[in-house]
Amino acid sequence: MLNAEVDARIDVSADDVLQAHRKRMEDAADLGFSVSQERVPVERGTLQQSGFAPEWRGDRLVFGYTARQAAPIEFGTDPGHTPPIEPLMRWAERIGKDAGFGAWVATVKIPEEGVDAQPYLAPAAERMGPWLNNHGLDL
Repeated sequence: MLNAEVDARIDVSADDVLQAHRKRMEDAADLGFSVSQERVPVERGTLQQSGFAPEWRGDRLVFGYTARQAAPIEFGTDPGHTPPIEPLMRWAERIGKDAGFGAWVATVKIPEEGVDAQPYLAPAAERMGPWLNNHGLDL
C-alpha cells in the first residue's frame, strides 16, 4: 500500500502575518504610484514632480500629489471654478499664444465651462485592486 501524508501545520506568528500584509500593501502601493506617474498629465512636469511615493502614516499607507492643480486635474471642475491666472498666462506663452489668451482661459473659459477630468490616481487604484486579489500573503 502506498500512502501520502501532508502536514498542514505552519509555525507563523501574528507579527509574521502583519509584516507580510504590510509588504503586500507596500508592493501594491508601489505599483499604484508607478501607474499614476505614467498617467499624470505632463505639461511642465510640476504635477508629476509633486508626487510622493508610498509612505506609512500611522496605520495608513498613502501616496499622492501635492501640487495645487492635483485635484482639479484628477476630478475636473464644474463651471464657476476660477483657477489662478498667472500659471495660465505662462502656459499660453509656452504654447505660442499671447499671455492675454491665458488670462481669458482663466477668467472666462474655465469659469464658464469648467475643466474635464484627466484621472491619474483613479486608474492607479483600479490597477491595485486586481493586483491585491491575485497576490496573497507570502509567509
